[in-house]
Amino acid sequence: MNKLFLQTKQAFLFSLAFYIFSLLFLLLKIGFAPILLSIAMLVSLIWVVLVLLEIIKSTRISDGERLLLVLFVIVGNIIAGIVYFYFVRERVTGYKVIKKK
Repeated sequence: MNKLFLQTKQAFLFSLAFYIFSLLFLLLKIGFAPILLSIAMLVSLIWVVLVLLEIIKSTRISDGERLLLVLFVIVGNIIAGIVYFYFVRERVTGYKVIKKK
């Protein structure tokens, strides 16, 4: 699980960037916006699967919490990703991200 720790967050951030750009391009009526939206959805699927693997393999949370997190990530997608990565992930994985000053 340690190998996928950084890749999961990177996939989420790429997905978020693609969603933002595709929505911006849709508002500006640029022709390839639907293609960007499709790419955002595919990348979103990747990070959702990786997060579900993190949640399912975690030994630090109870089965009830696991079920609620799985449902929350599947239904909430981007909003759930923001909440998961900034508030819940450290407790689920046990890894503490050290920020450089």
